[in-house]
Amino acid sequence: MINDDVDAIMQKVLHADVIVWATPIYYFEMSGQMKVLIDRMNAMYTLDYQFRDVYMLTVAAEEEPEVPQRAEAGLTGWIDCFPKSRLAGTLFCGGVADSRAINGHSKLNEAYEMGFHC
Repeated sequence: MINDDVDAIMQKVLHADVIVWATPIYYFEMSGQMKVLIDRMNAMYTLDYQFRDVYMLTVAAEEEPEVPQRAEAGLTGWIDCFPKSRLAGTLFCGGVADSRAINGHSKLNEAYEMGFHC
């Protein structure tokens, strides 16, 4: 058994109304940390869950609209294991090559509006 926060995170996810996954895009895929967490939550598949809407926020240095597609496909594989849930929305913010490049980015307002309407 691994002594970390995954069990507590799983309980919060099971009882959440909405799930929002956020990840940087590395090599056209979700971060390794996000993928590991998804894989570690395998025990949730047989449990009852409250969430219905799942959102994904991604950021990358590249700006092409196809950049987040593999990450979104990976997340939809997870969502497919929860038939009462759906991918309710995605937001990609490209052109963010360093941590300060996000400041003032127009996608921040879109993320806010997406959260406001959940």
